[in-house]
Amino acid sequence: MIRRSLAALVLAIPLFAACEQISELTEITLDGEDGIPPIEGSTSIDIPQDFQCGDPITDPNDKYTVTSSGTADKCTFTFKQDVVALKAADYSNRPELEGARFVKSIDIEVKRLAVKDAATGEALAPLDLNGKAFDTTILTKEDLAKAPPYTKTISGAPVDALKANIEQKRDVVIPVNVAVVVNLAPMPPAKIGLEFDAQPAINIGF
Repeated sequence: MIRRSLAALVLAIPLFAACEQISELTEITLDGEDGIPPIEGSTSIDIPQDFQCGDPITDPNDKYTVTSSGTADKCTFTFKQDVVALKAADYSNRPELEGARFVKSIDIEVKRLAVKDAATGEALAPLDLNGKAFDTTILTKEDLAKAPPYTKTISGAPVDALKANIEQKRDVVIPVNVAVVVNLAPMPPAKIGLEFDAQPAINIGF
């Protein structure tokens, strides 16, 4: 009886090891070391003296689509950018993605976040700040006081929609939207500088 139990145990050990190995392969993380591009979002926009909130704004660095809305005293500048984190062509070059089914979560390591009067180089105290990815708030005004780096994680419903992209080997795009509320009275800053640099890490499940 003891011999049979020992034999069964010996036979079971490789099975347990195999199950453990499979378990370890149910998720992989791709980050900057794997070629996932950073979100290099630092830019500076000119605010003309005769600027009226709602006037069109151009990002000279062509990183963002910039819009403005609000009143003569309080104006919200919205910076929008789509970051292609994983291209459709990348799948064929990454054997580890074979069988990938969904995005479990996305970690965004914030390396720099600041709002400045780019004309003077001094910090600009915005009335509010709201940074979103996948329409989920990941950054607020309070984060301006934090010392980078720090990580923001997006999971659940916001990234569930990426399942079809992974299964069908399509682009994975991270939509970034940063809204900065600035006081324009008595005089608007000559330039608004948004400093935002971060590194995404995509956690992929099988």
